[in-house]
Amino acid sequence: MYPEGGIMCFKGGLMYTKPKYIQLIHIAKQKLGMDDLSYRTMLERLTGKSSTKQMTIPELTKVYNELENKGFKKTSRKGKSPSTTQLKTKSNIAKKILALWIDMARKGIIRDGSEKALNVYIMRIVNEVTQRQRPDPKMLYVGFLHTIDNTMATIVVERLKKWQQRVERK
Repeated sequence: MYPEGGIMCFKGGLMYTKPKYIQLIHIAKQKLGMDDLSYRTMLERLTGKSSTKQMTIPELTKVYNELENKGFKKTSRKGKSPSTTQLKTKSNIAKKILALWIDMARKGIIRDGSEKALNVYIMRIVNEVTQRQRPDPKMLYVGFLHTIDNTMATIVVERLKKWQQRVERK
């Protein structure tokens, strides 16, 4: 068994599991605006089965190919975070933070090298430092890579460097 369950199958250079094929087929059905009767008729015509859950991977591949022939195109999700060169920040040190974060993720020091995870880390540090300076239990201070100032950015860089050195010493 694989993480998503089922057996793996190559499709256009990609490996899909049975649940992934079923998911893609249902998305294709929705995108093509197929009603349930037309959909089930197509399944019966192609495989002799009326449900994708009963099908084998070769049968699912056949159905998926038919949906592609009808005009379905698999698209990837949008919303990727901006590259370092496009990053507009208050701090000149922000790019250094991002570079350190990516380097640490590549070395396996950080499990999640995403920008979202970096922002959570920054927010935790900003809250910790700000609470020490101006203690107010009701306040939550928010800091993200693109909003922190040079002072906070310097603190974040130093913490990341110490973390990296601590792990590399072991």
